[in-house]
Amino acid sequence: MLQLGILMPRSTLYPSLGLDILSGLKQHLQQLNIFNDVKIVTDNIGFGVNEPEIYTKAEKMILADDVDVVIVIADIRITEMLHPLFTASNKIMLVVNMGANFPDSWQPHSTTITHSLNFCFHAWLTGALAANTENKNAANVLSYYDAGYRQCYCMLNSNQTNGGVPAFNHITHLKIDEFTLQPLKQILQENIETKTLLCQFAAEQAEKFYEEIESLQKEFQLDLFLSPMMFEESMINKISNKINIQSAHGYIPWHSTLSNKENILFNETIKTALKKEANYFTLLGWETGLIINAIYKLHKLDNNNAAEIIKNLTQIKFDSPRGFFKIDEASHHSYGSAYLASYKNSFDIALENEIENIEAAWAKFKAETNIDADGSGWKNTYLCI
Repeated sequence: MLQLGILMPRSTLYPSLGLDILSGLKQHLQQLNIFNDVKIVTDNIGFGVNEPEIYTKAEKMILADDVDVVIVIADIRITEMLHPLFTASNKIMLVVNMGANFPDSWQPHSTTITHSLNFCFHAWLTGALAANTENKNAANVLSYYDAGYRQCYCMLNSNQTNGGVPAFNHITHLKIDEFTLQPLKQILQENIETKTLLCQFAAEQAEKFYEEIESLQKEFQLDLFLSPMMFEESMINKISNKINIQSAHGYIPWHSTLSNKENILFNETIKTALKKEANYFTLLGWETGLIINAIYKLHKLDNNNAAEIIKNLTQIKFDSPRGFFKIDEASHHSYGSAYLASYKNSFDIALENEIENIEAAWAKFKAETNIDADGSGWKNTYLCI
């Protein structure tokens, strides 16, 4: 039997975030008929910022619960301290998150896999896309929270590297009742040549942004380039009948309308079992199940060497609801399919194309982010506040 530990986060933005990831994992293990062969132990790590507590709980899972794998749903900045523990104990750490930060170094750790939805990568792709518009001037419009993660750096830097010109920045207040785009309107009136907005918001901040940008988009003929969470479907469904948005684009890892058979199975399974629509979080759990299944198969072959197992996993191309994902041999970070999404007829999402040469794009992304980038220093798991 494979022994699995899971350190789960808490979120006020998305209260079901941790449970959805866990449910996606469990549903996939059940679909594979191995759920009864995997023993799961869970614990809670709050917003993922208390390093001593997280270390103690991971250590307990390894020493007292004798798990083979610990899934740590936390930011890569908080998991760095855990690497020696897992290497010394010959256990696998599977870091799972949305991918809103990239590491200080892409050098791999022998017993660690980082699996994410690659939000930094998609923000980087979107920044380059915006730079290819006719007008190169771009305004950066972000929530205070989203601006604290390196996905912000990825979109802005990629835009500038590819010829975009930063016109100005507008960062909204963290408190929703103090949210305003009025300063943005004033600056747009003074800079009529600026038509491109690079936008990064999530949850209620994204809803509020869409409410206030509608009139500004019409008045100034703005092109919106969006972070992946701005295409999050449960949020869009809440506002789609009230707001009309045009000319909005961005790269995303997944959408429920993808027609591949794995996505059809995923959507049907989640809807039937959980009585709710699939989302980014259940997807992340489902894909984690794919990785756990591969580890389970190697354990059945008596392969219990953590570093050797991870080396084997880097040779697999996983069929996923988003198309595919792989674990990069050079970094032990996963990456997968990327789609250009656009809003048509307000919030009807159209997937225009999939990145074809994803290997080259991923290599270039790593090269451009293999730097000591500035950041807020926040250690919260993204979307966990």
